[in-house]
This record gives sequence, C-alpha cells and structure tokens, in this order.
Amino acid sequence: MRVIAGYAKGREIAAPKGLDTRPTLAKVKEAMFGMIQFDVEGAIVLDLFAGSGGLGIEALSRGAKNAVFCDADRKAVSVIRDNLKKLGMTQDAEVIQGDALKILPTLSGRSFDIVLLDPPYKTDLESNAIQLLDGLGLLSDNAIVLCEHSKDNPPVFTANYYPREGRKYGDSYLTYAVYSRKAEQ
Repeated sequence: MRVIAGYAKGREIAAPKGLDTRPTLAKVKEAMFGMIQFDVEGAIVLDLFAGSGGLGIEALSRGAKNAVFCDADRKAVSVIRDNLKKLGMTQDAEVIQGDALKILPTLSGRSFDIVLLDPPYKTDLESNAIQLLDGLGLLSDNAIVLCEHSKDNPPVFTANYYPREGRKYGDSYLTYAVYSRKAEQ
C-alpha cells in the first residue's frame, strides 16, 4: 500500500497481517479523497476503524492539521504507530486502541471536520458510530463523514446529516454526508 498524494506521495505503508483488516483499495482511496480534496487542508480528522491507518495518513499527507486513529485490534494499532513514525507524522497524530463505540464518548469536547468510516462490512458499527458522532457533538458544522461500505449494508444517517448519492467502486460503496446542526433548530 502506498500514499497516493501530498508530501508523502508514493511512500509505502504497512497493513496488519491476517484477515481481520481489509485495507482500502487504492482506487477506492483515490475516489474518497477526490470527493473531499478541497476540504482536507487544515482539517481535524477522525479515522475510525483505522486498520493500517491508510485513510488518516492520506489525509495528513494532503494537509490535514491532525488526525486521531482508532482501532480495536492491537496489531493494527501497532502498525498504525509504525506507519506514522516511518512517515514522520507522529506529532500530528493520536492513536487510540479500543472499541470505537466506547472510544467516541472519551473524545468529548473535540470537534472533527472529517470522519473516515471503514468498519467491517457486515456490522452495524458504521450506523452506530454516525449516530454517536451526532449525539455526542463530535462534529463541526459542515463536517464531512465519508463511509466505505458494502452494497447490502449502507450507513443510516440521523436528521442532522445530508447524504449524497453513494458511488460504487468494485465491491465497495462510498457514501458522503455533510453534517449540519441547523437541522436541530
């Protein structure tokens, strides 16, 4: 796996060994960042279900201010830390090991501009995270939530999200939503 663009363009990153982590394909990652290319510079990013950290690393390489990486798997967290160190990105990153839905409440008081969600496909983790992000007030106004999911398990958004039409890339689907507190008023 390689970083696609930005100051770390072309640099390799490792992925956790085994079948527990499904790294995002290069063409899907390129499509994801094509959707948000003008929003990354200076953004505060949350890479939830981070795996190798490839999505958050891509955001940092493209100019994100900082990124928080969360994953439940110890091996994945170790790989994320190694990748960040190798790329000289540790000062702009925080890595947290644990269940994403339990970690979100501990991030209270923070405000994320971009959230990258790529959980295991056959779960409700994505929709549950989307609901918690809203309920816990973890999103800035006009934050972007970008979800990678299977055809059979699209994310479910609460009323404060404005989803765009999903796009298909091989077996993966991408759904992009903008968050706005205006729906609460």
